[in-house]
Amino acid sequence: MKRAITLIAAFAAVALLTVAAQAENKGEQVFNQKCAMCHAVKGKGGKIGPELTKISARLGEKDLRAKLENPKKANPATSMPAFKNLPKADLDLLIGYLKTLR
Repeated sequence: MKRAITLIAAFAAVALLTVAAQAENKGEQVFNQKCAMCHAVKGKGGKIGPELTKISARLGEKDLRAKLENPKKANPATSMPAFKNLPKADLDLLIGYLKTLR
């Protein structure tokens, strides 16, 4: 019985890690489609906007969401477009990916 429970727990952990990795990959895809032309991560990407490799070390989820939805609020001179009309699922995936950048 203990072995069965251990085995089930191990499979559940692997499944959760797989789902998390897939979500991160989808978030990275959104980043590559919407952000990478201006922003770099780990030296790859655009040079117009700031390097974002360690963005989540500086900003929490709430601040990331605010910057993405209304970047001109913090910096009226920014050329960054607002992503408030990005589908919620895509915005959530993007923020999830950005949160991995430490």
